[in-house]
Amino acid sequence: MSTVVWKTVLSISDEQTIDIPADAQMLCAAAQGNNFCIWYRCSPDAPKAPRRIRIAGTGHPISDEAWTYIGTCFYGALVFHIFWQ
Repeated sequence: MSTVVWKTVLSISDEQTIDIPADAQMLCAAAQGNNFCIWYRCSPDAPKAPRRIRIAGTGHPISDEAWTYIGTCFYGALVFHIFWQ
């Protein structure tokens, strides 16, 4: 089966949970217009699974949980770093 690249627009909040295909391989996070987005490679028919997303501004605390960095987004003069579990 072929895989595809999908995009999800994130809420600009400290933490959120999104449902994406369980086999998703995270590619990157970036700002697109006024949105923060993530792109991932997945099987379109894969069952969905919850994934936690953490958005932290430069200098903001991040818990000691195992977060994986996926990208940095610039929003005007602000800089945010995107992580996932």
